[in-house]
Amino acid sequence: MTSSLSEPWQICLEEAWAAYCAGSLPIGACVVDATGAILSRGRNRIEETQAEAPYACGNTLAHAELNALLALKVDRPTRHAAALYTTTEPCPLCLGAFYMSSVRTLYYAARESFAGSTNLLGTTPYLSRKPIRVYGPAEPILEALVTALAVEFELGDGIFPTSAVLQSWSETIPAGVMLGEQLYQNGELRRMKAESWTAMRVVAVLSEMLSI
Repeated sequence: MTSSLSEPWQICLEEAWAAYCAGSLPIGACVVDATGAILSRGRNRIEETQAEAPYACGNTLAHAELNALLALKVDRPTRHAAALYTTTEPCPLCLGAFYMSSVRTLYYAARESFAGSTNLLGTTPYLSRKPIRVYGPAEPILEALVTALAVEFELGDGIFPTSAVLQSWSETIPAGVMLGEQLYQNGELRRMKAESWTAMRVVAVLSEMLSI
């Protein structure tokens, strides 16, 4: 899978892995211009206590998409032509930030059946005004991989397997949840973190596990 991933998805996964290694929920995002060049990038920093400007950290608002958008320093025409990429379907906070950012195209790698909120688009007069384009998961292995990272993290963070969140994910992306539970039980992801694996090395190994 690593050889077929476009640069924006590689950046998103690098940021997600960096978030995991820093003790935060493994979600990563980036913004690209009309040519595909990277304009900004961000990760979930909820559990981090320090971050360089303009990134948010240390609170429940420090989400990946929000941080990528906070770091976006371009004019309005460039924003209109830009696209936000994120590993996970945005929550209400990040969907709102995306809509208000002037970026008009959104790509996400994995559905988030519990908190994902792209369905809010078009539900109010304001959320119906802009010509927004949304592209959901195009690669099942990538979706399952992203979900597995989140499941392993949530289990390690004390979320019980019977929680509403994991139940919802199990119904939507069962392969990702199964791999995440396996990784939590065998400790492999924590070992990769301790050994300072690169994001792409992690992705390659997890992709092989999902391909079996």
